Amino acid sequence: MFPKSMYAASMASPLALRPVHALSQEVATLAETSPCAAFVRSLASPESQRTMAQAMCAAADILAPGALPPSLGRGPKGNLPSRFRAACALPWHSIRIDRLGELRAQLVERGLAPASASKVLAAVRGTLEQAWRSGTLDSDTLARAKDALASVKGSRLPAGRHIKRIELGRLFDACASRSRGATAARDAAMLALLATGIRRGEVAGLLVADYERPTGRLVIHGKGRKERVVFICNGAKEAVDEWMDARGVAAGPLLLRINKAGSIQEGGLSAQAIYSRLRQVAAVAGVPCSPHDLRRTLAGDALDAGIDVVTLQSIMGHASPSTTARYDRRPEAKKREAMGLLSLPYKRA
Repeated sequence: MFPKSMYAASMASPLALRPVHALSQEVATLAETSPCAAFVRSLASPESQRTMAQAMCAAADILAPGALPPSLGRGPKGNLPSRFRAACALPWHSIRIDRLGELRAQLVERGLAPASASKVLAAVRGTLEQAWRSGTLDSDTLARAKDALASVKGSRLPAGRHIKRIELGRLFDACASRSRGATAARDAAMLALLATGIRRGEVAGLLVADYERPTGRLVIHGKGRKERVVFICNGAKEAVDEWMDARGVAAGPLLLRINKAGSIQEGGLSAQAIYSRLRQVAAVAGVPCSPHDLRRTLAGDALDAGIDVVTLQSIMGHASPSTTARYDRRPEAKKREAMGLLSLPYKRA
């Protein structure tokens, strides 16, 4: 366990009152002295930084119970910056190897999905690597720590639900019924982009310069600083083009904020704002829906339509075709059909 004297001061700081969007400022401030913050600052996108900051807080909650203020959630009213600041104050360079083994064991015992548990372990590995680079951790200790923090094996079916076509229509109807003018057009374009399988963080990062209107070509800035090209067409292109007519072609984020009076503002939508906006539209439509549900639906529909896994992998931005294959619903139908050919000699009494 870490000594409480090393984090008590951080909990009393007025920085604890800062909202989630202040995380990048915390990271920049702490990166010079904290290997934890230095690791998070090395990540490519704000979404990745937020994800790994949350992962480090989750690790700290297990390794040093009570060291961090209780979580108030992930949205704008959450306290991730103050929790992360407290996590950065912990002496990561002096943690015992047996405690790292306990961390891995507890993540497994708590029933976390393998990917979620591995994300926490990867965050701690990244922090210890930064401690090694700064000279506060020796090579032998780092090697033993990495062994103790090996990723959790296994996989689960993709979370979420399939959105039926009639439900997708209700979501688009809700964009128009809940708002008017530019707001309705912006929300419909946002929904169309998410339904094209683009991650919400990627949608938030789109610029006007990334969209080639005549062809529907979009340059997506994905995870790991990787770029890919996606073409939108049919209803998706019509929705985005209608928004562009209202927005104009001025440089900047593709999706812009709109005030309550309906005036388009300069700032773009964050990934969290896109998530919140979609939840509001989904509530009006009466369709339970998250951004990943739309992404999952696109993948399943594409495979059902006969698009090969390698092509879909490129569209989705997956690092491996095996990840894309997990969204394939066709094997389920085949397994059900195969089991239907078998019978058991059971008769009701």
